[in-house]
Amino acid sequence: MKKYWKTISISFFIVVFISSYYIQKTAMASKNDRTYKIETISGNKEEIENLILQTSYQSNNLYHMLYISKDGSTNPNNQSFFRDLMAPNEPMNLRKYIEEHRNFMRGKEFDPRKYFEDKSRLIYTTFLDEGGKEASNVVTLQIDTLDKNTNDSSSFKIDIPVKASYDWINVNDVYVGNGKINILTTNYLSANYLIEGREELHVYSIDENKKELVKDAILAELVSEERGTSSIRIFNEYNTTTQNENYYLYMVEKYSDRKEDTEPEVISSQIYLYNNAKNEAVEWTMPEELKPYRKSMLIHKETIYIPVYSANGLTLNRYHIEKKQWEDPLTLQYSSIANENDAPYLRIAEGKFYLVYRVSDGQWLSIVDLCTGGLIYEGKIIISVDKKNQEADSSLTIEQLYTMH
Repeated sequence: MKKYWKTISISFFIVVFISSYYIQKTAMASKNDRTYKIETISGNKEEIENLILQTSYQSNNLYHMLYISKDGSTNPNNQSFFRDLMAPNEPMNLRKYIEEHRNFMRGKEFDPRKYFEDKSRLIYTTFLDEGGKEASNVVTLQIDTLDKNTNDSSSFKIDIPVKASYDWINVNDVYVGNGKINILTTNYLSANYLIEGREELHVYSIDENKKELVKDAILAELVSEERGTSSIRIFNEYNTTTQNENYYLYMVEKYSDRKEDTEPEVISSQIYLYNNAKNEAVEWTMPEELKPYRKSMLIHKETIYIPVYSANGLTLNRYHIEKKQWEDPLTLQYSSIANENDAPYLRIAEGKFYLVYRVSDGQWLSIVDLCTGGLIYEGKIIISVDKKNQEADSSLTIEQLYTMH
């Protein structure tokens, strides 16, 4: 019996540890959990069949996360101990990869920007030398591909020449088409006594068949003295793996030195469109009256959208890139609104736009068809338990909206 005492002790410790883990999670959940539901007001209920809202709320000066769907709300912190170990904070749209392709996903980052998916393949890209390693004249890009039909995977690496050793390379998007893989990145380089610090926006174009670099295009760059008074902003949606963008929309702005209690003045502002098929960038100009709303721009397929909010509703201005013309704007009147200073949540996906805004007794969800401009669904996100038991500081905020298939 003595020879088993170590095994018994370790097993006992594990049981006690896991039991304590669940007891603490259950206690915290019962104390802080909120339950919400989507109440259909009008339209087709099938529009929310695959819709999931990632939300947060405040309780006891802490923020908690909830997923809300047609079936109610769930707390991601209530998942199993072993799931917490494997994927504690994975985005909702990567969960199916972890469940269906566990071997392929092993050791990979849960960042949707690094993935591309179509009907037959799942592609993952990462730079192995990111993060301030020893100085080198190359960075190594690794591309892993999973054949979803056979479950076979392959991988290759490319050494990319660089002029300096970057401290960090952030992948912003992956485009796949016509036998090439384009990877949009932001590269950071800290200053030292030999070089100036800088921030660069790159597109690395890879020949998928030859497995080699075709082009390293620097779309924008800011040197160290500009970085504090300038910015590079990307308007493409980052939280998707299946939306293959033909264009990248980005803006480079420079500002005057900020004075106390005042907003910095914009000295220059240039907006650019990068064509992934042609591997070229062109400057794009918007009408003067829409420039105050430029930071709210979105791009979906071949259209740029500029939302303008008022006390009464939303006007969604539309510019078709390939036709090079403005189309009639779409409008949506609010049913009511609790506070016009609260910014609504807007997402464009799958030929529709989804708008969520706060009303007096919850959040209002509207879904509009982009082609017709017709309102196809309205619903209300409301708390589904006795409000008397809820703390006064409980306030639901929409973080992300997913359409799961």
